[in-house]
Amino acid sequence: MKESLILISSVLIGVLFSRILLKNKHNSKLLLTFSGAYFLAMTVLEILPQVYGHPSENHSHHSIGLFVLLGVVVQYILETISKGVEHGHIHLHKKEQFPFGIFGGLFLHSIIEGIPVANAESHNFMWAIFVHNIPVSMILFSALCQHTESNAKRFLFMTLFALAAPMGYFLGKHTIISNYSLEMSAIVSGIFLHISTVILFESNEGHKFNLKKFGSILVGFILAYLTVSMHVHSH
Repeated sequence: MKESLILISSVLIGVLFSRILLKNKHNSKLLLTFSGAYFLAMTVLEILPQVYGHPSENHSHHSIGLFVLLGVVVQYILETISKGVEHGHIHLHKKEQFPFGIFGGLFLHSIIEGIPVANAESHNFMWAIFVHNIPVSMILFSALCQHTESNAKRFLFMTLFALAAPMGYFLGKHTIISNYSLEMSAIVSGIFLHISTVILFESNEGHKFNLKKFGSILVGFILAYLTVSMHVHSH
């Protein structure tokens, strides 16, 4: 229950931030860069070591690696539907209706992300999703405001998106999917790798050194390290 509320709150924070930060595109890009750095660091420092630290009779390190690569492929497919909203892309003309197929891809992506949270050894999986959901929610809500006049539709779609990760958590906890927690963690770690690296590569426009973006990356890395260290010391 607590995990679900935290995941829902990340979307609410994103909606609130959309009114403040998206007025300044530079600030929103810095937040996205920070989330990508945090996402990547959590994957490398915590999630992948957990995934590779539990080989079983059914899975060697090599077969686990195949599931990680499958996650990269899955995210590539999802992005053809969502058009890259996960890493800050949504390009629509002002008068164009919001394409709800994009929402469908993002909704499915969020459900899949939420599945491993149910069986993770720590809350770090959940916090990685929490941090990433904030800029994604900002971008999604802003797009809905620009291209959907109905407040009821905006509320409906943001509510559905807020419930997507908790739905994944429920599936990972209470259905047959729970028997495949290692495989799902590996797949989602591949999804995390894909998204985070795309965010960081695309934030480096023109391959020029940008001190503020570099600082955002360092802050993301350091915060992720501190988060992981707190979990290690608490045990």
